Amino acid sequence: MNLRDIESKDDLRLIFEAFYKKAIQHEVIGHFFTAVVPIDLKTHLPIIVDFWEYNLFHKGSYNKNLLAIHQHIDDKFPIIYEDIDIWVSLLHQTVDELFEGTQSGRLKTNALSIATVMKLKIAKDC
Repeated sequence: MNLRDIESKDDLRLIFEAFYKKAIQHEVIGHFFTAVVPIDLKTHLPIIVDFWEYNLFHKGSYNKNLLAIHQHIDDKFPIIYEDIDIWVSLLHQTVDELFEGTQSGRLKTNALSIATVMKLKIAKDC
């Protein structure tokens, strides 16, 4: 099946709506979104979409400290390498189900880079 590439903020919204449906229900990482720091998707989704719009297209208004946000989560409940690996896997799977192309590959590569930094700076190797 031929899929198109990620082209817009609306495409990013579609990816992250689908991703969070999976992540929230996931038996290993779901509790981060429902119990550790319960997220309201109506509030959180625009923020994460702004982050990826800035990350991929160099547009938008994202200006938060990604590491500090995740350090706060880790302070409440330790993030381990497996959690980050699952996050990357679910995100890659979601992107691959919906899109293909240069920007799709770039999003997946950037997600892996972010995950690597998270592992180095925040997560515990258990």
